[in-house]
Amino acid sequence: MLHYKVYQNKSKGNKAYGKWFARATVNQTIDLEQLAEHMANHNTPYSKGAIFGVLTDMVNCIRELVLEGNAVKIPNLAIFSAGLTTTAAESPDVFSPTKNIKSVHLRARSTGDLTRAVLTAAAKVTRADTYDPSLNTIEDETETGTETETPTDPDGKSVNP
Repeated sequence: MLHYKVYQNKSKGNKAYGKWFARATVNQTIDLEQLAEHMANHNTPYSKGAIFGVLTDMVNCIRELVLEGNAVKIPNLAIFSAGLTTTAAESPDVFSPTKNIKSVHLRARSTGDLTRAVLTAAAKVTRADTYDPSLNTIEDETETGTETETPTDPDGKSVNP
């Protein structure tokens, strides 16, 4: 079950200023060891330790390959590649990697079972801020296959409110 909270866009000058949107909340962060334990509990002959070792090696290899300029595709998960955050240069002749490239980051594009359309169709969502601790339950505002609209500019690009 995905939980969401409603927030108001407070970016003045933004086309969506004052409008309300939803953001998914995170229940907890599962680390690699917890993922290995979870996987080991799914009727597999492999131990948590063996799975953890393979996953650790996979992460290290993806990092190495991405830093070599490769894209790494894991079917039904994502295609991982490097992206750059840069500043503008007046011309190609004055562009300098040390001056204009500010950072390198990891990009992940979902594939297969984790694409937006597939996740949207399968997701069940409920509003997180309707939680009542005295009842220790979440009120049922559940919807299935609901897509939350992200604010966009006139060109259809996402806006970060």
